[in-house]
Amino acid sequence: MDKRVEFVPRLMAALVDGVVILIAGGVAGGTLGAMLGIGAGAATGIATQGEGAMAPAAAAAVGFAGGMMIGFALVAVLYSLIEAFTGASPGKMIMKLKIGTEDGRTAPLSTYLTRWAVKYSSQILGALAIITGISVLSQIGSLAGLVIFVGCFLVLGAKRQAIHDMVARTAVFKKADLA
Repeated sequence: MDKRVEFVPRLMAALVDGVVILIAGGVAGGTLGAMLGIGAGAATGIATQGEGAMAPAAAAAVGFAGGMMIGFALVAVLYSLIEAFTGASPGKMIMKLKIGTEDGRTAPLSTYLTRWAVKYSSQILGALAIITGISVLSQIGSLAGLVIFVGCFLVLGAKRQAIHDMVARTAVFKKADLA
């Protein structure tokens, strides 16, 4: 257990991930938003010739905002999947950290995927609520998000595991310390 990584290196990796997601999401969202905004503005402008310039501008703004949201969401999901398939987010890779089994061995893909599903259960349930229209899933997702957030501070304890690590039976180690 003494080789498990403490809170601060994990927090630093999460901050690196956050910055990268903000930059990549901004670029992807801005590009997609610009394309959707231009397309929506042009389509509205063609349909409303002579009715004033406000409709195309409003459509362009809505298209841009929608593109930004879609771009950020897509980047965040794809970014999180890096950790799900490799056992390390780019932030963890930069910090030379990796997810392993509780006893310090390299974990199999199924373990990484389980940990990812638990860690992102709030977002998964929220997406399912939108897709299925079952609103209670969104409420359960919000509760799961709160539990996961508070559970991250369990890393400060003796076991150095967040709640999603405990459920998936994983821990975070320096990459060099994994067997």
